[in-house]
Amino acid sequence: MAEEITISNVFSKNIYKTHLKNHKSINKKIKPLVEYFVKAKPGSVAATTDVEGNTNFTDLNDAKDNLHLDKDYDDLFKPLCKHINSFLKVKGYNLDKFDAHFTKAWATYTTQNQHIASHKHTASHFSCVYYVHNEDMGNVRFEEELAAQTGLFIPPTDQYIKEWNQFNFASYIFPVKTGDFVIFPSILLHQTETNLKPDPRISISGDIILTMKKGVSTEHCLPHPDMWRIT
Repeated sequence: MAEEITISNVFSKNIYKTHLKNHKSINKKIKPLVEYFVKAKPGSVAATTDVEGNTNFTDLNDAKDNLHLDKDYDDLFKPLCKHINSFLKVKGYNLDKFDAHFTKAWATYTTQNQHIASHKHTASHFSCVYYVHNEDMGNVRFEEELAAQTGLFIPPTDQYIKEWNQFNFASYIFPVKTGDFVIFPSILLHQTETNLKPDPRISISGDIILTMKKGVSTEHCLPHPDMWRIT
């Protein structure tokens, strides 16, 4: 049976979601790996291992955001890469000219009464998240960036909106569970709901950049890294 894929339109942005059919075998292997180096962070905000001080893998000043290069995670990243290419094809990109690169991939560890605060990723075209363990432990919420709007507009709040519907919402709760994989534009503001369960919610997130393929010249897009020179 093929994996079901849905693409939602939120604030004029496309969000791709699928459920990995072999997620149980993948998670059985990688969940202990994540639990080996990540630790619970005190306070209400979850631990994310791309931030210094959130892991005990080597030194607390180090961050761990290169899971996409770790061979122990290949069973996960191989299907994720296939889904990323499927998403780009749906978007209509000419994959004869573009390469998609994972630039970062890290783990998040959300214990009871913790959440991930609202943010967006500023160094990538697309971002993604795979849920290693999420059994009713909180969904992801996408938000419209109202602070960036200029000119006359009516704030979408309960003060002014009598009935919420698909035409006026300012945030969208995206349901997720163990084995789900979600891709979204990095520019979208997002956060997670608070985990109210005693077990930690575990996920692996990543950032994706599109460059031209080797040898393809471009005026508007990023050249392939082979064409870059460090100064």
